[in-house]
Amino acid sequence: MKPIFILLIIVAVLGTILYYCRIKPLSATVTVRETTFVIELALSAAEKMKGLSGRSNLPPKHGMLFLYDHKERFPFTMTGMIFPLDFIWMDGNVILDITKNVTPGTPMILPSVPVDKILELNAGEADAVGMNIGDRVLFNK
Repeated sequence: MKPIFILLIIVAVLGTILYYCRIKPLSATVTVRETTFVIELALSAAEKMKGLSGRSNLPPKHGMLFLYDHKERFPFTMTGMIFPLDFIWMDGNVILDITKNVTPGTPMILPSVPVDKILELNAGEADAVGMNIGDRVLFNK
């Protein structure tokens, strides 16, 4: 086979993969207190910056999980948000802090302690499940 043909095949495959990832973000599930949430993963800096902003809603029992490679008091804003959220702040698989019913336009939200994961859910879902500091989160594929 000619090298140009192989290169075109590689470019086509990579383009298809990138397109698929844009229309169907990486997702998984997490379980807290026997309630399972379908979550999108925010891994890249661009995904973390955008978060859930610009969306008109989030289906019940859905959320977005922000993953970091170190612990820090990561600041979040509600810029571009249309609906309120609950923030579940975690270290590993343990909930360390919960910030409930954060309204659109709130300038900055911070956890009380350094964390390496943040789960955003619809406002009220933390209470509906009965989430508490110290609860363990089960991460599923």
